[in-house]
Amino acid sequence: MKYTSQQIFAVAAVLVPLLFLAGCAAERQVDAPAVIRPMDSLLDQKDYFRLERQLAVHSAELSESRRLYFAAIVDNAFNRNRACMSRVDSVIRMTSPGLSDSLVVNLLRYQDESYFRTGQYAAAARVDSLLLGRYKKAMDSGTRADIRNDLLIRNALRDLPPQEVTPGAGTEVPWNHDGIGLIEFPIRLGNQTVNAIFDTRANISSVTRTYAEKLHLRVLDVSYDESSGMTGIHFKVGLGVADSLWVGSVVVRHAIFQVMPDSILYIAPIRFQLNLIVGYPVIAGLQEVRLTANGKLAIPSEPVPADLHNLALDRLDPVIRLASGRDTLLFDFDSGADNTVLYSGYFQRHRAAVLRSGIEKKTSLGGAGGVKTNKTYVLPVFSLSLGKQTVAIDSVAVLTEKIFPGERLSGNLGRDFMSRFSRLVIDFKYMYVQGQ
Repeated sequence: MKYTSQQIFAVAAVLVPLLFLAGCAAERQVDAPAVIRPMDSLLDQKDYFRLERQLAVHSAELSESRRLYFAAIVDNAFNRNRACMSRVDSVIRMTSPGLSDSLVVNLLRYQDESYFRTGQYAAAARVDSLLLGRYKKAMDSGTRADIRNDLLIRNALRDLPPQEVTPGAGTEVPWNHDGIGLIEFPIRLGNQTVNAIFDTRANISSVTRTYAEKLHLRVLDVSYDESSGMTGIHFKVGLGVADSLWVGSVVVRHAIFQVMPDSILYIAPIRFQLNLIVGYPVIAGLQEVRLTANGKLAIPSEPVPADLHNLALDRLDPVIRLASGRDTLLFDFDSGADNTVLYSGYFQRHRAAVLRSGIEKKTSLGGAGGVKTNKTYVLPVFSLSLGKQTVAIDSVAVLTEKIFPGERLSGNLGRDFMSRFSRLVIDFKYMYVQGQ
């Protein structure tokens, strides 16, 4: 049969686009290295914000197990803990998920954190036991030690009900600076009212052993290793439980505290004793906290959504995303730190600019357990933007060497930045920090 030129052209007009689309489909390989490697790199950098965007863009190019893997981690980072736990369970139930044991280990550790945040301590202990049993060979000795430590904590808490916060109609209490400039506010335990430090980077609230006895906390029979991120100092601590504590009219039940030797919270160079620190998960349990420059700490009855999406959780460490000129930087969000510090990663990326404008100096960094002196370059002025507002901070130290092995972020954001706003809103439900 012969075809006319018009018939051939008509057939070609249909086939050519179809063949082109088929070629494109063939090129879009599932789990292609060109897709996976950048996402793995963002995860290694703890840039959960860009990882979330990349997941949305490339979801169709990922296998089901890889999609669930990244989605579970993103859910954990933005405090969507039930979604994280569910996605990990879906991967584990797969007959052949196609993930290496090291990836399964990573995934289970995020699930463990989500269980811990939601007070499901027995479930978290089961995950740790699974990791130390089935996946022991897929971990290095340091990771195994960390998980054994976690298991001690989870087992000690396994019969404790989850933390429960009753906000009522909301509340407002005064805050002020203690003798070394830390933010402190009143809390009530039983018939005693005491001041506590407000520390967003304290993974668990902490108390000296003397204060634990004074406040009649239930001290549990456990001892485990802890360390200070800023100093790298390691020490032994225990656990205590406050059955009820009040912040104004807000009641927090079953609040967990690390019970520390008094010496660990004693700052020897200035002869100052810290006694009580409220950190995560109590602050996160309040969902939203508003700090005003005129000395008010307010907890609304309901957290309020905002357009900002600049707060994430790296395990139990809050991470904030800020702009600095053309850079987008990630910081540990640390209301327990006086001053903002830039980490060695920032120094490596901006070495020439830092050497040009920075002044070489020895800087002392303090934390639980002591003080450590580091070589730094001090920038006379450093600007950061939160939303549409830009703040210029004086005398920001830039570290030249890592202070802990897992250091990935640009720095540690302190109160010298936070205090520049008339009101600072910290929201752990909608995951944002907003300044006004």
